[in-house]
Formats: sequence, structure tokens, C-alpha cells
Amino acid sequence: MSWGPHKDVFKFLCRFASPDVVPTKREVLQVLMSIFDPLGFLSCHTIGLKILLQRIWRLNIDWDQELPEKILEDWRLWKTLLGQIRIFEVPRCFSPDTSDPRQTELHTFVDASEYAYSADCYLRVAMDSKVDVSLVIAMSKVAPLKPLSIPRMELQAAVMGARLAHKVMSTRNLRIDNATYWSDSKTVLQWLTMDPRNFHQFVMHRVAEILETTQVEQWRWVPSKLNVADGATKITDQTQQKTWIMGPGFLKAESSHWPTSTKQESIIDTSEIRKHVMTTCARSAVMFNAHHFLSWRRLYRAVAIIFLFVDRLRAKCAKQDMPTATTMDHVRKAKILLYKQSQAIAFAEELKVLSVGATLHKGNRLVGLNAYVDNDGVLRTRGRLNSIDIAEDAIILAPGCRITNLIARSFHEKYHHLAHETAINDIKASFYISRLRVLYKSVRSTSQRCKVDSAAPRPPQMAPIPRARIGSFQRPFTYTGDDYFGPLLVNVGRRKEKRWVALFTCLTLRAVHFEIAYSLDTSSCIMCLSNFMALRGTPKEILSDNGTNFRATEKAVPEELKKIEHDKITIKFDGIKWRFNPPGAQHMGGAWERLVRTTKGILKNICPNYSFNDEGLRNALMEAQFIINSRPLMFVSLETEDDAALTPNHLLLGSVNGYKPLPKEGMNLQRRWIETQRFGDRFWQRWIKEYAPVLTRRTKWFEKVPPITIGSIVVIVDELLPRNLWLKGRVIDTMMAKDGQVRRVTIKTQHGVLERPATKIAVLDIGLEDGN
Repeated sequence: MSWGPHKDVFKFLCRFASPDVVPTKREVLQVLMSIFDPLGFLSCHTIGLKILLQRIWRLNIDWDQELPEKILEDWRLWKTLLGQIRIFEVPRCFSPDTSDPRQTELHTFVDASEYAYSADCYLRVAMDSKVDVSLVIAMSKVAPLKPLSIPRMELQAAVMGARLAHKVMSTRNLRIDNATYWSDSKTVLQWLTMDPRNFHQFVMHRVAEILETTQVEQWRWVPSKLNVADGATKITDQTQQKTWIMGPGFLKAESSHWPTSTKQESIIDTSEIRKHVMTTCARSAVMFNAHHFLSWRRLYRAVAIIFLFVDRLRAKCAKQDMPTATTMDHVRKAKILLYKQSQAIAFAEELKVLSVGATLHKGNRLVGLNAYVDNDGVLRTRGRLNSIDIAEDAIILAPGCRITNLIARSFHEKYHHLAHETAINDIKASFYISRLRVLYKSVRSTSQRCKVDSAAPRPPQMAPIPRARIGSFQRPFTYTGDDYFGPLLVNVGRRKEKRWVALFTCLTLRAVHFEIAYSLDTSSCIMCLSNFMALRGTPKEILSDNGTNFRATEKAVPEELKKIEHDKITIKFDGIKWRFNPPGAQHMGGAWERLVRTTKGILKNICPNYSFNDEGLRNALMEAQFIINSRPLMFVSLETEDDAALTPNHLLLGSVNGYKPLPKEGMNLQRRWIETQRFGDRFWQRWIKEYAPVLTRRTKWFEKVPPITIGSIVVIVDELLPRNLWLKGRVIDTMMAKDGQVRRVTIKTQHGVLERPATKIAVLDIGLEDGN
């Protein structure tokens, strides 16, 4: 595309291959893509090449394969248009006299064919004595590969024309007084006058888009011969270039001479209008969907209301007083109707035979029940106690029916989910249901209250021994468990005060150390821990429960060195890692809970009435500490040649009772140090050989259980509260162990977020699984 400055027109230069050369699919596409025509001036010429390329594409030939003979003729026909393209000129100026026009209008022509659709915009500038019409922009597209009807293609062209005109009016710096749209499709023009919601989606969305940017009054009909957009919808050997550039001749005349539709046309294409079809279905009997009800009482009450409605209609027709509430007769009719509905599904053949007075064949499932149909049409069983007028014959129901399930559930709820044998006996008095106990068991298993009442925790398999319990060849109290017990009353003058005992146990040696705490606040806990560390050294890890004083102390024990000033005492904690068991997990702190009980027993035997003063309490605790640290860690052998059983004092004091023999004379310090090291190594070797195997045995919780998943609804077991007050919540986080078992979960409840062990969690079979 080039500009001729002498005539002020746009021209096009064509440098294509010779017409005698048979092109390939790639070369045809190359020719099409090399034509630079941003405003669509050559749409009337290039549309033929676009249609040709689409036909080549449908043949599914290779890119470098020459065109077949049936396509080659169309290619040669299009090549004849090159001469017209070379002389094609479009004036750059719309009108030389646009300084003060009387009226400026934009006319858009749209048209479609079986192969393509197009839209052209023309600017009409009217002066007092002259009218100029010139092409502004044009666009053409081939039809989609999926065939469309001609009306739909015309509608596509109308959409493209509306978009093109809206773009021209919004981008050109021209005063456009009016816009007119021309189409030769009376069907599309009729669609634009109708409500878009009456059409199918294809037509509905496109009509709505057209009406967003245009008015119905702006659309006019034009004959196909005068529609200039028709030239860009088909392959032709010659084009009317002057008409294409300057527009149709009638635009130069007054609007009164423009084409008009002479008569009102009806809807031509009704295939796009939605059809509303109403169907009716006649049934001989009304069937109630019992699956919509969760209660037998609600089901028969709903059916009784229907009978009440029928009675009210009959009374209104007879001009009588209408009943206002359901009666026992309505309820009886409702129950009979539901019994008959259940039996009609399960015992259709039996009812058909018994209704005509015949007998059931020998192999029938009801032949031993002496079944019959009563006056209401209900199937019953006649027992052997006819002479005793105590009750009606039992109604026969199938166990797999929803109505039967609701009846069994009503008896189960009548006795408040208890007295199961009584409920079964009451059901048998009125109904005969085969495999009644199986049905009643399924009702109990699906009752949500029974599920909650019977839910019990499933403890996971006992975890492997923690690293702190088998930390051999470590300094005593490297891994320490901490706990408080008390209070103990001591005599201070004439009054009594409370004292607590802080118990520190070495998780590896099972040794204990006691400190007296004068209160439960954080400062007292810090001082007890500081006194323990001054005597036993700084531990690497401390394990405890979630006591508030432990939690506060843990915040005062950073990972790096930190000083805490309290009452002018500077306490230093260096690199201690504090681990907390989840609340309510007493079994996770069994290492120190058992020692608390042992210590209390020793104190009771030392002073049965617990009458201590501060000095006496400290003496009793030191004696209890010595007794506990002197206990054997394994079985005591009675064989004289065996070594004495290992005790914690062996490593703390050097012997079971703390007695250390005098070193041999002449033994230097190096020899003594070697003997001491040898003693320690021998102790740990015996500990690994004799004591460690005892820890590996599992005494309970042998089997692995399915891990608790996020989203599960659980009940939190609390022994201090009645079962009906136990909290319920949803699991929001779990801690998975290396063996795939979950032993600690985080639960969101109505009282906040709680952390509990898996042994105190009962999972209900409701809720989300894995967050889905």
C-alpha cells in the first residue's frame, strides 16, 4: 500500500508469482499475508483468496504440496484480478468541502453469503448543492468451518457492521450527525424488532450486542442489487470498483429517494425462536417420595394434610363448613395409604394374587404367614391366636423400604435410643418385618445420636521410644522431665502455709531431683529451675505438661543466652529446648507421673499425717530422693556371682548407697581417671544390654489405626464432665509422625482452638475429609 501524492490517493503494488506457476499451500498463504490492507479497501478482491485458502485447508494437504486441479482453476481466476488491483485507487480525502457541511452521516452496509460475510462504512457529506460519498473502512471474513444458516451469517455480518461503525464513530475526529445501517436480510431486521430473550442463545446474544450500540430505527432494508457489501462475500472475476469506492448511487440523492420496504413482512425464519412445550402425565395413583422425610411422624402428618385439603375442597363444592384441622381419621387414612404404597412396591405379585381370592404358590415367601388383604387393601398376616381378641393382625412390610425404615426409627426414638429389646417387641406387635433385628441394627448405626453416644477414641499404635529415653552415654539430666505436685501444708509458727514440690527426673537414668517451690508463679518456677541447674547442670531438653508457670518460664528461656532480672537475682539459661505435651495427655508424661505417685507414697510412710515444717519437708524430700535413686532399674538377680542391679545412683554417686571405697595406694591421678571412665562405660554397657530392651516392649495399643484427617468432626473426651457436655469441634491441623500415625491434633471449637492428643479424640462419621 502506497500513497500517490500527485492525486492524493492510496495505491497498491503487486509483486506476485507468474500465473503459470502452480503454487503450494504455503505460497498461497504467503500471498495473502503479504497484502497490507489495514482499512480493508481491497476486501472485495482479497475475499476470493481467503475463500480459496479455506477450501485448501479443508482438503488437508501438506504445506509444500501443489494445489490440486479442482482448486487451481479458482486460483487462476483470482490471478486475473491482479490487473484491477494495480489500478485500484482510493481517495485519501473524504470530501474536499468539509469546512462547514450541512450534514455528515455514516452509512454501514452488511451482507453475507454461504462463503463469507462483510461490512462497509461510507461517509456521506452533504453540502447545500453537492453530496460526497466515500469509503471509510471495510472488513470481510470467511464463514466458519462449522456450517451456519444464511440468516445466522447475515446476523454475523450485522454484528461486524455494528462493531465497525462504533469504532469509526469513536476514533475519527469528525462530527457525525447520524448513522444508518443497511441490510438486505429481512429476517435479521425482523429479529432486531423483537425481544432477544425469545431466541436461542446464538441469536439472543448477538441481537443484544447490536442493540447496545445501535437503535432499531437506524436499520434499513436495501435490495441485494444495491448492497455494495455483496461484492466482498463471493469470488468474482470482476468488481465494480467505482461503486465499491464511492458507494451506491442512491446515497447521493435525498433520503426520500432511498430504498424502503413496501410491505410489512412477517417472521421469515422461526427456527431460532424458543419453543415452550408443556407436558402432562396422568397417573392412576399418587406416590409419595418418603426419602424427602427424616421422620415417620412428619411423613404421615404431611399426607394427612393432603387428605384435609381434599376434604376442604369437597366441602367447598358442596357449600358446607370446611374442616380446619387434621383429625384422627385423616391420620389413619394417611398411614393406610403409606402402608399400601410400601406393599405395592415390594409385594406387587402377592397383592395381585390375593386380591382375586387365589392362594399363593408353595414357593412364595409369604406362603407360611397366612397372608390376606383386609378391607382397606392392606396386606396382613393372620396368626394362630385368633380366638384371643387382643390386637389386630400384623401388617406385612418389606425390610428394604424407606417407609419401613422410618417406622423402625420412630420406635427407636420413642424409647430415647434405649431399651432396644422393648422397641423390637413393640414393632413385632404391630408389624411383621422379616430380618427385623438386622433392620433395627442398621437404624441404630445410622442414628446420629447413637453415633455420638457410642463414639470412643481409637488410640494410635504406641509410639517408638523417644530419643530422650534412650540417650545413652550422656550426662545425667541431659533430658529432663519436669512436674509439680502438692500443695503440702507446712507449719510456720502457729500457722500453716502451702508448699509445692518441683520434680525433675532424668528421662534416661530415671533419677529424680526435688526442689521446694513456695508458690506457683513464674518467678518461683524460674528459681527452682535455676537451683536444679546449679546442682545437676544445664539440660539440653526439658519436657513437661502445659502448666501456666512452665509456659511462662519457657518464654524466659530463649534459644541463646539471655539474662532475666528478678528480685535483683540474675538467672542465666543457655540453649534449653522446652517441649510440651498436649493438654490432657497424661500418658505422654508417664515418666514423671509415676514418680510423683512413688514420692507421695514415701512421704506418707515417713510422716503419715504430713505434719512437716520447712526443714522437715526438705529432709523428707532428700530421703525420698535417695530412696528413689537407689531403686533397681531392672530385675534383681539372686545369684551371688551376678553383678548388683543398676540404679540411678550408680552414675550419680558411684554406687547404690553412695559409698565410695578409698583408692588403692600408689594409684596416680591418671590411673584413677581411667578407672572412673571405665566404670562409666561399663555402667552404660549394662544399661544398654539389660535396661534398654525393657523399654522396647509395647504393653497396649498394638495395632495401627487410620489417622485422623483435617476436616473431621470430633468429640473431645473430658473425664471431669458428663458425656453430654463434651465439646465437639472440627480438626484444622494434625501432626503426622514418621510411622504415619497422628497422635496430636488441633481442633476448632465454640470456645476457641484447642490442642489435644489422639487418645482423647472420638471421631464422628460426618464432616469433611481432607478438606474436601
